[in-house]
Amino acid sequence: MRKMTNDIKVSGEKRLSVSRPSTAPPRAFTEAEFQTLRIVSDTLIPSVGDFRSGSAVSKFDQLVTNAAAILDKHFDMLTGLLEELRATPQTEMWERLKKLEAANGEAFYVLSTLIVGAYIYSDEMKAELNYPAPHRNPPSLFDAADELSSGILDPVMERGPIYRAVE
Repeated sequence: MRKMTNDIKVSGEKRLSVSRPSTAPPRAFTEAEFQTLRIVSDTLIPSVGDFRSGSAVSKFDQLVTNAAAILDKHFDMLTGLLEELRATPQTEMWERLKKLEAANGEAFYVLSTLIVGAYIYSDEMKAELNYPAPHRNPPSLFDAADELSSGILDPVMERGPIYRAVE
């Protein structure tokens, strides 16, 4: 019986158990697509009082592009949807988006996730929300020792190693 490992080599690299996130969408958005994204963003996240509208954040184009890279498997659907929405005047966009959500909830979900993700990750919104940047917060030596001596790992040690036998 052989123990399964992650030592399979593909093009000189270790095989990963999860896919790598894309760093760029399949292609750049066109200016017309960016304009439609701005209108949809401002419709979903309107400017109210001191709050910025969806497209009023700095680096909007870059943030939307980064979000599209993460959602790259939906990119063709997104660009097709932007083409459909392009002809909708800004004053009618809210009603059009309501119809889209009712008719094709998945498409609306992907589009709104793209826009909200870009908005929330803007520097302005992270600052307004007091959103902490990801950082390590390792315990002190004494805290780690206390936690380990509490028996937190006992069930894992009793269970033993887990692996899948490959024949």
